[in-house]
Amino acid sequence: MQHLPEESLVALALGEAVEGGEHAAECATCSAEIAAFRAAAQRVRAAEVVPVAPPAGVWDRIAAELDEPSATLAAPIGASDASAGSPDASESAGAPVTSIDVARRRRRRFGLGALVGASLASAAAAASIAVLVVTQLGSDPRSTNVAQATLDPLQSTVAAARAEVVERDGQRLLVVDVDELPEVDGYLDVWLLDPDAQQMVSLGVMDASTTQLALPGGLDLDAFPIVDVSVEPFDGDPTHSGDSLWRGALES
Repeated sequence: MQHLPEESLVALALGEAVEGGEHAAECATCSAEIAAFRAAAQRVRAAEVVPVAPPAGVWDRIAAELDEPSATLAAPIGASDASAGSPDASESAGAPVTSIDVARRRRRRFGLGALVGASLASAAAAASIAVLVVTQLGSDPRSTNVAQATLDPLQSTVAAARAEVVERDGQRLLVVDVDELPEVDGYLDVWLLDPDAQQMVSLGVMDASTTQLALPGGLDLDAFPIVDVSVEPFDGDPTHSGDSLWRGALES
């Protein structure tokens, strides 16, 4: 399954419409990334941020990431500018001129100017958030793939599905992805079974075509490697109904 690029996730976190936004509404992994961006922005707003000058070369790297010369960009608060304190310089220099092509390219790339402006409560923290964004652009993905499985259909009414275990911020998550949820008499429950299907752990309800469920801490995936999705009636019985729609083994 192809997930959205980081620039699109940032834009959606800021409330902008982007191509592929429909995918994020149905994808638990992308939705979680968007929520993480929003939470990071909220933490910045809530923090007492002391403005500091960014390390040397940061603004040049931002300009390079935007694929445009740094001379066309206004440096953020905290960046060194020998002419900033000169009234004559500010009167004579004039505003930087940006071509339509550069402006369109900057709009497509979103992230840096938009994230800086939208996620700060004051302009004094702009330099700090710029360093944060540059670090994130060069960092490893926030989610690590642990295992994956192809879920074979056990009934003719459904097609093959997919499952993966990812680790994010120390929490393991099972992500189950199907093309379309079938109409059932009851609800869908997700389980992990032992290889003999004699012992099982219930993870929760599958209520969307892509559902993300937290794995219990300490759960051994080698002991419970089988992903199972069953139809459960509303009868108050917490045990497996025996009516499974999909099943497949996780592989690292």
